[in-house]
Amino acid sequence: MKRATCLWVAVLGACVATTPPPPPPPSPSPSPTVAERSTGSPPAAGPAARDEPIACGGDEIVVIADCFIEGEVAVDAHGNCQVTLTNCELRGTRVAVDAHGNAQVVITGGSVSGAKAIDAHGNAQVVLEGTAITGVIDQHGAAQVVTR
Repeated sequence: MKRATCLWVAVLGACVATTPPPPPPPSPSPSPTVAERSTGSPPAAGPAARDEPIACGGDEIVVIADCFIEGEVAVDAHGNCQVTLTNCELRGTRVAVDAHGNAQVVITGGSVSGAKAIDAHGNAQVVLEGTAITGVIDQHGAAQVVTR
């Protein structure tokens, strides 16, 4: 919005219109490399209780606590992606955790269930610490699935 003010110049007797400088442009937000979300304890099953499945690739880092994720693939991690989940319930209708490439997935607490609970291939590493597992664990290539 332009605002004009008159400044009387004594010598010329003229009115000069001035406008204030424009506001500075909003600073660009850096694209997030870390997603953090805490939703409290996972509620009982119900459509509103579910978080979106995780699809992580490239050099992304995803850190989530207290979630309930259900989908055909609950967690799809590939590339150099790093996923850290704490106290989450993961349910996959096809596979709960699909880790491939150089992906690293660390799940602490919670549970992982599906016809295929974990499918790790390539150089992926999946670490499960105190996590209940229901379903087949499939690892091939140089992939590692470590349970503690």
